[in-house]
Amino acid sequence: MSIIKKVLRPSFSLLVKASPVIASKVIYYKTFREKLNLKNPTTFNEKLMWLKLKEEDTLKTRYTDKYSVRDYIKENGYENILIELYKVYDSVEEINFEELPNSFIIKCTHGSGFNIICSNKEQLDRKNTILQIKKWMKIDYSLVSCEPHYSKIKPRIIVERFLGDSDGKVPIDYKIHCFHGEPKIIELIFDRGTSQKKCILLNLDWETLPYNEQSINFKEVIQKPEKSNEMLEIARSLSSPFTYVRVDLYYYNKEIFFGELTFTPDACLFTDLSDEAGYKIGNLLDLTKSCVK
Repeated sequence: MSIIKKVLRPSFSLLVKASPVIASKVIYYKTFREKLNLKNPTTFNEKLMWLKLKEEDTLKTRYTDKYSVRDYIKENGYENILIELYKVYDSVEEINFEELPNSFIIKCTHGSGFNIICSNKEQLDRKNTILQIKKWMKIDYSLVSCEPHYSKIKPRIIVERFLGDSDGKVPIDYKIHCFHGEPKIIELIFDRGTSQKKCILLNLDWETLPYNEQSINFKEVIQKPEKSNEMLEIARSLSSPFTYVRVDLYYYNKEIFFGELTFTPDACLFTDLSDEAGYKIGNLLDLTKSCVK
């Protein structure tokens, strides 16, 4: 880490605590070299920023939590799509690898990307795994990129069934962007965790949208899941209370599995969208229908 980053990170965290609005403007300008327009937001990123800062976030906090969101899924009648939960721990010291199966995924509930995939327990470096989780458990993720609703999530550790093969390859991630309770864009993530990772954007007819470079250059045929309509219906149901939410699902061995709900994707800083795409997606959000604090 450079000296500059060492200096800027603590100061940015203090700024987030003092003024999430100013912190958001700083990180937005640093990312795009443009001023964040919160008075008249028009692009997807600007409107996501506006929702993050202005909208009531009690439910967002509860359902961003990777453990408590499971209750929401059950309440909506979708317990069957929950990934099997092996263990829940309040601290790293509680983890007992002997009681876990040969393959699993460890997740911290209070952040994004705090995951460890174990496809073979015999090959897992347990010491480094514990050290990594200890670091994650100390992080207030709300201060990383100014996402305030993360600050109210209780840090916990969950261990779930690993959906994937013995080589650690994970299934395609179906991220369904929902606007005012309606699915509009399907984002597919291929080869996650590898240098070949791809992010492809589709409409509901499974046609590629020319919104980012990878989608424009993608020439492969995408197989539509047999249960694609059911996946969209699940996303529609789960997103109904919210102005915007991304419903993440997996389709594995012809079964649908729930991943997570995401209210501030990419910390509201999509960098690979074209300018035109930013405005088109932004038009799907009507901020007058939001739940302002």
